[in-house]
Amino acid sequence: MKTDKLKYAFAFIFLLCAFLCGVNFKQWYATNRSLERHISLIYSFGPGDKGYGSFEQLLQQEFRKQGIEPVFDKFYLDCNNLSTKEEVESIKVYLEILKNKQPDLILSVGDQSTFALLSTRHQLLSSVPVVACNVHFPDEQLIGEYEHSNVYVLRDTPDFKRNMDFIAALQPNVKMEVIYNVDFTTLGHKSFDLLTGIVDRKNVQVLAYESAFSVQNEYKKLQEMIEYYNLMPAMARHRFKQDKLTVSLCPFRYIKGTSLLVMMERSRTDQGKQVFLLDKFDLMALPIVKAMNIPSFSCIREGFGEGVKVVGGYMATGEISARSAAEFSVRLMNKEDVGTSRIRDLEKEYVLDWTYFSAYDSYHVKNVPKGVHIINYPLYDHYREELYLLFGLFILTFVVVLISLLRMRKRSRAERENMEMLEEAHKRLTLSTDGGRISLWNIQGDYIEFDENYTRMVGLEQRKFVRTDFLKYTHPDDVPLLDALYETLHLSSDMYVQRVRFCLDEKEEDYRWYELRCRSLKDAKGKFMLAGVMQDIQEQVDRENQLILAKQIAEKAELKQSFLNNMSHEIRTPLNAIVGFTNLLLGEGADEIEPEEKEAMLEIINRNNELLLKLIDDVVEISRLDSGHMDFDVRVWDMTKIVKDIYTAYQSLVHPSLQFRLELDETVSLLVSTDRLRFIQVISNFLSNASKFTRSGWVTLGGEMDRVKNEACVYVEDTGKGMDGKELMMIFDRFYKTDEFEQGSGLGLSICKVIIERLHGRIEVKSEAGKGSRFAVVFPLVEAV
Repeated sequence: MKTDKLKYAFAFIFLLCAFLCGVNFKQWYATNRSLERHISLIYSFGPGDKGYGSFEQLLQQEFRKQGIEPVFDKFYLDCNNLSTKEEVESIKVYLEILKNKQPDLILSVGDQSTFALLSTRHQLLSSVPVVACNVHFPDEQLIGEYEHSNVYVLRDTPDFKRNMDFIAALQPNVKMEVIYNVDFTTLGHKSFDLLTGIVDRKNVQVLAYESAFSVQNEYKKLQEMIEYYNLMPAMARHRFKQDKLTVSLCPFRYIKGTSLLVMMERSRTDQGKQVFLLDKFDLMALPIVKAMNIPSFSCIREGFGEGVKVVGGYMATGEISARSAAEFSVRLMNKEDVGTSRIRDLEKEYVLDWTYFSAYDSYHVKNVPKGVHIINYPLYDHYREELYLLFGLFILTFVVVLISLLRMRKRSRAERENMEMLEEAHKRLTLSTDGGRISLWNIQGDYIEFDENYTRMVGLEQRKFVRTDFLKYTHPDDVPLLDALYETLHLSSDMYVQRVRFCLDEKEEDYRWYELRCRSLKDAKGKFMLAGVMQDIQEQVDRENQLILAKQIAEKAELKQSFLNNMSHEIRTPLNAIVGFTNLLLGEGADEIEPEEKEAMLEIINRNNELLLKLIDDVVEISRLDSGHMDFDVRVWDMTKIVKDIYTAYQSLVHPSLQFRLELDETVSLLVSTDRLRFIQVISNFLSNASKFTRSGWVTLGGEMDRVKNEACVYVEDTGKGMDGKELMMIFDRFYKTDEFEQGSGLGLSICKVIIERLHGRIEVKSEAGKGSRFAVVFPLVEAV
């Protein structure tokens, strides 16, 4: 058992080491076999601004998965501090420097860097592949100018509809106010245009009034935007309550701070729950969002997971963006066919940041739809119910184990007591086996093993044998008995006893008798085994043989005496009749006897002569059968024809008061191997007895075939007085007669039984007192030659 456990432990350690080596080899192989590529990475914002997160690290990992070791040449556009013209000029200067470095790819991130890069129309863009990632509102006309260049855009258009549905799903049956930051920039107009296409104008309000703006001109811009999109009712100063989700438009960067806080607080009182929905990464709006302590959702990846309190949204996350950008860039660098579409949409997913989601009491994890990716999700919060269940199972397991240990302790104590009892019983058993020439043995698999008493009993040192090899010590006549016993024990769990002869002493050639007592068992592992005892019973067998011999001698003497008694009785009866009537016919006064009386006396004398002759013939015949001197003429005969001949010959011999019937299908041949004359003798004896003991009714002679057993049966059936069970047990004994006053020697049925047995058949008898008897001779059928 310990060896098996060590094997499993070593196997587990080996597999673990192989797995770790495989992982390390894969990393080493990927690192050392990667192709180095120089990639220009152009960001829209400054190096110290938020919005990048871990995008660069994710991008590097994805390139390495594709077998590329990227060498980044980074450029930060810092769009918040530059005008559009300055952005383009800054990119041109960078491209002139980059031209000498011979990059393999240019990768821009964001709308500003992409627009400025393509606006340069630099010749480098015609020779080097360009991939623009996370572009929310690409300029399709500008992109069209690069129709014959490898310039492609991965678009990340804000999906307001799905984000608003997601926000509503997190707080069902609650009035929600979604606050949207109005921006007068080009990107802001594009975003606002996208928003007005999916919202109901009746549910839109504007959180702004003229005195709240820092610059009067900016209020006019807001009015013009509202008029253009036909949203003038939203400019009303009064507040309205809606049953559905409300969208509040608020120009964060253009309103005074105190006025903004007052408007937001008033709107919260009127509308209920508030959330911010960010459509772009606005560094000026983020501090206000954080100060208001209102849940913020975003349509873009910038800022998510970067500590700016963005709860979540429906977006192309950093992982999705990096994976898509790396895969597409590698295909371009490998000059694979990527199709003709210049603008490709990024995949998106629903995400939540558990750090900020759990900070608001109004949110509950049970309302989170399926398929939402939650980041910063602690193990305890993620698997709280499972941990509670696991803890409950642990307590339950502990209780079960504790109860099991207590039961095991109790069982162990009982087993220890039982073991002591078994040891004591084993001592006693050893004493008894030592004195009784007994050895214990068992068979498991193909091996038979004996205990130590075997060596003392037979003198052989070897105690374990292959089962088939042990048969060489067995008497040839007993080998089939052992094989049959072995098969029987496999089918039954009962105790079996078998006497077998073994010659276990190699120095002697005499076989000794042994008694095997055995049964089938299962060992501790549940495997099948045979176990038992073997006892030397040669002395017992010798005594039994002596008793049998003595019994046979006594039976022969008794048989002889019985034979003499029966013969003297059977012979004396007819002789007395013969002598008596002869003396009457020859003595004085014979002349005075009437002729009719003389004729009757002569008939009695003749009948007793025949009876005496029949008795002598039966005695001679049974003597010849016992000595084996009687010859049999065995051939194949058709029993159908023989039975029909017997019926024809015996019809005149049956008493006229009885019906003599034949039951036989003469179209079926019953071919058996027999002596025709001896068989007719047996059937004639059956018919004679039936006629003798049947006063009325019928006697039937018949033949039939048992196709299942492949046997032929010839029977004699009558309606005579029948016999009970005691008589049936004795009818084949010699000199037995059911009626002592009936004529006969009592040897007929004994002779019939011996004849049929010598012909390899059998006699079957059925009888019931007062109803009749049926005697049948059965022979196996033979095939026609």
